[in-house]
Amino acid sequence: MHAIPKVGLIQNTPLTADFSNNLRQIVQGYRDCLDHGAELVIAPATALCGPAPHDLTKRNSFARQTQAALRALSEELGGVPLILGAWVPPCPAEDEEDEWANGADEWHSGQELILTPHLLENGEVSELENGEVLEWNELRLLVDTDNTTTPPEAEQADLIIHLRTMPWYAGSPAADAEATCWEAKTNGVPVISVHQAGCADGNIYPGGSLLCLPAGHVAARLPLFESASKCIAPGKKMRAKALPEDAEQLCTALERGIRDTVRSNGYTKVCLSLDYATSPLLAVLCVEALGRNNVLAVTTKENTDTATQLGIRCKQLDTRPLQEQASTLLPEAPSALQARLTAAVEFTYAEAEGFMYLSPLSRRELLMGDFSLYGESCGLLAPLGNLYEMDLHQLRCYLQEKYSGVFGTLCEPSAPATDRILHELADLNLGATELLHTRTCPFSENEVRQVQRKLIASALKRTQIPMVLHADRPEEQVSLPISHRLND
Repeated sequence: MHAIPKVGLIQNTPLTADFSNNLRQIVQGYRDCLDHGAELVIAPATALCGPAPHDLTKRNSFARQTQAALRALSEELGGVPLILGAWVPPCPAEDEEDEWANGADEWHSGQELILTPHLLENGEVSELENGEVLEWNELRLLVDTDNTTTPPEAEQADLIIHLRTMPWYAGSPAADAEATCWEAKTNGVPVISVHQAGCADGNIYPGGSLLCLPAGHVAARLPLFESASKCIAPGKKMRAKALPEDAEQLCTALERGIRDTVRSNGYTKVCLSLDYATSPLLAVLCVEALGRNNVLAVTTKENTDTATQLGIRCKQLDTRPLQEQASTLLPEAPSALQARLTAAVEFTYAEAEGFMYLSPLSRRELLMGDFSLYGESCGLLAPLGNLYEMDLHQLRCYLQEKYSGVFGTLCEPSAPATDRILHELADLNLGATELLHTRTCPFSENEVRQVQRKLIASALKRTQIPMVLHADRPEEQVSLPISHRLND
């Protein structure tokens, strides 16, 4: 096997279709790698185009912008090549070539754009076949964007390069490291796994790009959830530090998700209510993500202790006149009306002050429908909407030492059986009958059927919730109706 060159890794935080910003990040990272002696530079699959382009992949205007950005990037390179991914159209059939050349706004081949690895050199752009073994500088490089591992006895390569696109919930850093180490040891060659960092469309991307050596261990790892660039030497004996504990990773992921979502939507500050059980934890995460000067708390009660302890601004809003008026008009008005009136006042105040208003809902509340639509669900972002009560407890325990006065005495989560049943039905897609017939099922039929009924009944409500940070579970498990697979 030939000696592996010194490799530079770029881990940027791209935004979808923001080519100028993404290109600038790549060039900055590329030059930093060159300053440290890189002979080959690698960036994530979505470094230039950004993640999850959705319907943009059907527009050839997006494809044209991608091609122009690739050419512009290649012209910024020095003598060291760059490998990254990009969305490109499939080769058009002969009868479609003229239509493509004449600039039709939609791609009519019936196929969407394909995420494909590219090799960029000074002024040259070469599209690679996914999983192709590339001959470069007397080395054989296998490059792909498939989020898979290369099996033993695969076509022999001197270096395997994976340009990953997985959000954090789909492939944790620990799982990725384990799979990549197995692959390196099994194939007997170094393996590089490159990830983007940051948050887009509620999906949090982990960063943590890494190099695994044939000995079966992680030799180098970039920071989790942060932009970074680093030069690594695959032939050098080294070992990366262990990953942070799960609670620390989750906390960092949520902070990154809050920060990126707030800023990408044109805000710099957030507003949250202090009147809910999750409010102290949400306030702490926002302070960690944005700084105490960028967090505003509101309350309709005399409940300012959390704000005082965190040193954040707090505004007490008197909604009693509205509540009294509502009681006059609707003497038997349900509590949902009070929640909606309060949320309307708080949201309007936050909007007038230029703050992004946050919803306090957790995953159990969202899935079970235990909230008032346009009341507790009011807001532009629900940072905790992907977390069960046990996840929230884990975060409080992790943050307790630093913020002990905020959380007070911590108690074990209530109704753990409900969360477990939700996990089985919503996350693992088990039917209620299937779950009950499982030999080890610890739940009664009444418990399972009650959760099943509430999941079905709240399906429509879940289509009208704010954006959720998908820190630990896929988006579809919250936002899409799931009654079709629960009605057994």
